[in-house]
Amino acid sequence: MIRRLRRKFIIVAMCSMLAVLAVMVCIMNVSSYRSMVARADRILQMLADNGGHFPTDLHDNMRDKNDKNMRPEKYPNGQFFPRDILAEDRAFISEETPYDTRFFSVKLDQDGSVVSVDTGRITAVKTEDAIAYAQEIYAKGKTKGFLDNYRFINQVTEEGDCNRIIFVDCGKELDSFHRLLRNSAGASLLGTFAVFVLVLIFSKRVFKPVEESYMKQKRFITDASHELKTPLTIISANVDLLEMEGEESQWTQSIRNQVSRLRHLTEQMVTLSRLEEEEKPVLERCDLSDIVAEITENFEPLAMSKEKQLTKEITEGLTCMAEKEKLGQLVSLLLDNALKYASEKGEIRVTLTPAKKGGRSCLTVWNTVGEESSIQAGNQDVLFERFYRTDSSRNSGTGGSGIGLSVVKAIVERYGGKITAKSEDGKSIAFQVVI
Repeated sequence: MIRRLRRKFIIVAMCSMLAVLAVMVCIMNVSSYRSMVARADRILQMLADNGGHFPTDLHDNMRDKNDKNMRPEKYPNGQFFPRDILAEDRAFISEETPYDTRFFSVKLDQDGSVVSVDTGRITAVKTEDAIAYAQEIYAKGKTKGFLDNYRFINQVTEEGDCNRIIFVDCGKELDSFHRLLRNSAGASLLGTFAVFVLVLIFSKRVFKPVEESYMKQKRFITDASHELKTPLTIISANVDLLEMEGEESQWTQSIRNQVSRLRHLTEQMVTLSRLEEEEKPVLERCDLSDIVAEITENFEPLAMSKEKQLTKEITEGLTCMAEKEKLGQLVSLLLDNALKYASEKGEIRVTLTPAKKGGRSCLTVWNTVGEESSIQAGNQDVLFERFYRTDSSRNSGTGGSGIGLSVVKAIVERYGGKITAKSEDGKSIAFQVVI
C-alpha cells in the first residue's frame, strides 16, 4: 500500500510539474512568436504605406525619440508618418531596420499579370521565384500570412487597379524561434528528469515514517488477532460448560453470538491486512460463472429462512484470471451484506454478464433497503471505507462490522478491477464489480 501511495505521489508531483513547465514554455514561445509576427507586420505596413520601400527620412523621424511634440515628416509619396503609428513603430523598428531587413515586392494587375518586380533588397530570391510566390498568394486571395520563411502582405494600390504583394524575409527570426522552442523544450525535459530523480530519492525518506507507522499498525492487527483467539476460545468453552451444568439461556446465547461476531471481525481485519501486504498474487484461470452460481445457491436457504427473495441471472462460461478462494470470498461478502441490509421480505438479485469492454465480466448484487437505512440516491462509494456504517444501521441489530465491503474492495483492486455502489432511488442499492 505504501509503495502504491508513493508511486501516486511521484506521478502527481511529476504531472503537476510537467503541466506548469508546459504552460511556461507555451507562454514564452507564443509570446516570442507573436512578437516576431508583430514586428514583421509593422515593417510590412511601413513598406506598403511607402510604395514598397522604407521612408528615405526614417533616420530623421527616429532621431528625436524623446520629443513628444516632434512633427513627423511625410513619406516620399506625400502621406504623413502619423505620430501614434510612429510611437508604435519604435517598439519594433530602429534606425538600422532598413539595412538589416531583406524584402521584395511584386505588383500584379487585376488579371494577375506581372506589372513590376523589385528584388533589389534580397539576393536569395530570383525574379521568377518572386513572381511565383506572388501569383500563388494572388490566386489564393490571401491578404496576410506566411509563405515558406516569408511574411507577406497583399494590398490594393492607391490607384485601385493593381495589387502590391510585399514579402519580408523572416528566416533568421524563425530560426531563432525554433531554437528557442527546442531549447526550452529540452531544458524542460531535462529539468523534469532532474526533479524526478530528486523526488524519487527524497520521497523514500518522506514516506519512511509513514511506512514504519503502517507496518506497526499491521503488526498490531496481526498480534491482536492472535492474542484474542485464546480468550475467545476460553469464553466459548466456559459458555459450553455453563450450558452443560445448567441450561441454555438468552444470556449464554448472547455471549456466544458476541464471541462469534468478535472472531469474525478479527478474521476480516487480518484478511484485509494480508490483502494489502501481498503485492503479486498467483493468478489462475477461474470459472467465474460457476463460482457465483455455487455461492448464490448456498445462500438461498438462508434467504428463505429470513423470508427474503433471492434470484440470480448468470451468464455461463465467463472466466477471469484470479484466485478461486478470494473470488468466493468476494461473492460471499457481497451476498452476506445484501442479506443483512435488505428490507424485511425484500428482494436480492445477483447478475453476472459480460461487460461492455471486451474480456471483462460484470457482477452486480442488488437489494432493496429498509426505511431505517439512510441510503440516498446517487453514488455510495463511501460504504467501502473501513468501519463505515450509516447511523441507523449501526443500531439495527444486523451484526455487521463495517469492514466486509472494505475487504471486497481490496480483493477487486487486487485483480485490477473496479467496484462501485449506487442507489437509483434511495430504496435500493446495487454493488457492481467489473473484473
